[in-house]
Amino acid sequence: MPLVVPLLRIVMVFLNVYDSFKTLKAPPISSRTGGRSSIRGKTQRKRDMKGCLAVWVVWCCFVSYERFLERVVSLFIPFYDEMKSLVMLFLILTRARGAEPIYLHVIRPLLKPYTSTLDICLDLVCMIGDMIFTAFMMPI
Repeated sequence: MPLVVPLLRIVMVFLNVYDSFKTLKAPPISSRTGGRSSIRGKTQRKRDMKGCLAVWVVWCCFVSYERFLERVVSLFIPFYDEMKSLVMLFLILTRARGAEPIYLHVIRPLLKPYTSTLDICLDLVCMIGDMIFTAFMMPI
């Protein structure tokens, strides 16, 4: 399993990037609407963007979990690497259809009570990062 998990991780990132690239491409122009995109194309693009965003959010949560908790959890759960490989394979094969329920029923209810606190913290981090960037860019 030590070789399978990094390979699945690379495949997952590649598919996420490719999916994002396809989703961000403008919908085709319809000849019926006078050179504008059709409403159906815009609706499909919006649905694809929601799915793509759900995949990225689930992926980021999965990577954060791996970074901070995996070493402790893997000590107590037998066949942990195999189960993790199956979860990653599930996310790769189902893409947005598998990630959206995870986002809607697991991640969003966990984060919803803390949105105001998270917004303040992220704004503070962004402001500090801007100050550091400005300080480094000033000529000496």
